[in-house]
Amino acid sequence: MNIAKQLFKHNKPIIREFGFGGSDIPILWDAYKKGQLEEVPEELSMDQFMELCDEIHDHVYETWMIEDIVKGEMIPVAVVFCKSDGWQFEPHVVYFDTATTRIKLRTYVAFLKKTKYRKTIGVCVVKVPKDTLKLTNKVEEMGLLNYVGKIAGGRPNGNDYIYSVRCNRRH
Repeated sequence: MNIAKQLFKHNKPIIREFGFGGSDIPILWDAYKKGQLEEVPEELSMDQFMELCDEIHDHVYETWMIEDIVKGEMIPVAVVFCKSDGWQFEPHVVYFDTATTRIKLRTYVAFLKKTKYRKTIGVCVVKVPKDTLKLTNKVEEMGLLNYVGKIAGGRPNGNDYIYSVRCNRRH
């Protein structure tokens, strides 16, 4: 049995639109308070955080919430912020502290499979830091990503490693 079939033998993660109207904001606020949103400034009040969420909503192409089963309960495990120029689609994933390595692999694979077959996306570009290469290389072994190269110094703390997958949109 191949890895993808084993990952989804009993169920799959649920990928749904992020509820900026308020339903998912408390989950994001909790992740912020735990220091899981690295790019967000520290010491924001709840009101400042809400303003930042509104700004993100205005500037991001799509935002997705991914839920999976953790200890028998379906809970949010990641949020995905996506940028797009109409052809290239670039997801940025923030995993919550409830996401185990197996759950990260499940959500990675499920999200890429969903993305790969969308007719509105030409190519999905994934940029990862060195500390997530092991997981990303596992996804590459499954045939869902192709290694493209690296940007030396692409992040303040190191390099960006670039992968891509061709999606269903045609010229």
